Parts: sequence; C-alpha cells; structure tokens
Amino acid sequence: MSLVDDLIENLVERNAIDVRGTFTVVLVDGGVTIKGVLNSTVRDEKKKKEILKLSVPVDARVGISEIVIPLPQIK
Repeated sequence: MSLVDDLIENLVERNAIDVRGTFTVVLVDGGVTIKGVLNSTVRDEKKKKEILKLSVPVDARVGISEIVIPLPQIK
C-alpha cells in the first residue's frame, strides 16, 4: 500500500498542470460543434522542470435530441 501512496503523492503533490486553449462553439441543427486546440503542460514543482507538453486538436460534434416539456392541462 505504501508504494501506491507514494505514487499518488508524487503525482498529485509534486506536479502541476497548466491547461490553455481556444475553442469555437457553434450551434448547429440538432446540436453543437466544438473546434479548437488544447495546450497542456505537466510540471514537476520540486525539480522545477516540465515533464510533458501536449497540444491536442479538438473537433467534436455533440448531438442533442428534442426536449419535450409536458404542460399541465388548462381547463
């Protein structure tokens, strides 16, 4: 169990994650589209070094089905 605790401690307490990016969200028929770039850097705070740099392109479409709101009957 100590090995797992040490691993989690090193990942969470010693490292910091910077996330930056730009996104475009467009409403389309039946949903939204999201396009952009996500830039992320993982830094070791103790050693003051960058461990990992990522640049991830994002191109997604999310579909949303019809929303039906029932109304009470008016008499």
